[in-house]
Amino acid sequence: MTDKLTITGSADLLATVPHLLGTNPTESFVVVTARAGSLGATLRVDAPAEAEPMDYAQMLATYAANDEEATASYVIVYTDETGTDGQLYPYAAHVAALTNELATARMPVRNVWLVTGTFWAEFGADDKYPLDAIRDSNANATLTYFGSATDIEVYNPALLGNRAPRVEAPEGTEEDLAAACEAWAAALDATDMPDTDTARKLAAAFQHKLIRDFLFRDTITTHNGGFGDVVTGKFTGRPDWKRVDRAQEIAFELMKAVPAGQRAPMLTLMGWLEWLKGHGTQADRYLKLAAEDVPGFRLAVLLRELINRGHVADVARNAETSYKRPKN
Repeated sequence: MTDKLTITGSADLLATVPHLLGTNPTESFVVVTARAGSLGATLRVDAPAEAEPMDYAQMLATYAANDEEATASYVIVYTDETGTDGQLYPYAAHVAALTNELATARMPVRNVWLVTGTFWAEFGADDKYPLDAIRDSNANATLTYFGSATDIEVYNPALLGNRAPRVEAPEGTEEDLAAACEAWAAALDATDMPDTDTARKLAAAFQHKLIRDFLFRDTITTHNGGFGDVVTGKFTGRPDWKRVDRAQEIAFELMKAVPAGQRAPMLTLMGWLEWLKGHGTQADRYLKLAAEDVPGFRLAVLLRELINRGHVADVARNAETSYKRPKN
């Protein structure tokens, strides 16, 4: 998204973060890695609360080190907390420890900012700036113009309705598997959305664990291994990202064809594909919703654990294979 975006100052860089994450962070630490002439990965974690500064800093630096091409970094603290004894800057010890750890990891910190609900500032400086400077920045205007938006509600059950009857998963025979894979491929290759009957059949296929795994794998045309390798991002080549975008659109349509309680497989698919794109925060939101739709939905739980450990898919690490948001 930022490949051809010119960032000329602090407000521009701060404006890009919500677009990269898909949400406006609150009570969070964000690390943005940088490479020669461009931004790299964007990592968000909850503010440290009671975590020891060194433990917290080492965890964040380890996650950031997944960007093997990074040569520098930026740190943004999003919080309305105040520092010790009412000081303006909270988490100062955590920021200092993180700065040291990132420098040790050969990603020296170029700048640290504090963003609150009412102002932003250089961390430790006296001057405070209005949030309008971020909202009115060239970067925010450019990203919005090209179709990026922040804090979009990714899933609203009320809008999908609950009148659709439940579907029955197929038995899982070889014939069932072949038919489901054929139908899924046809839906991905088509230009229109599946009709109601086709949508319900596909949604039913996603209810069967084995068939679901094959449908996940077949969404990625460059896969070169079994489901385990593909789902953990271990495949070569650049995916057909237009096909991935379409798979997410279809998954949303399939959720309209079934009631709550049968949407978890599609929510998990959408979350997994967001993770492959490098959108960990957005991915986690979908996966959390999947685990709520079907309590403890196993695949969603496992993928959330993978993301929360800071694992980045191989395809998202490589500039040649990573996702680029299509321009309108």
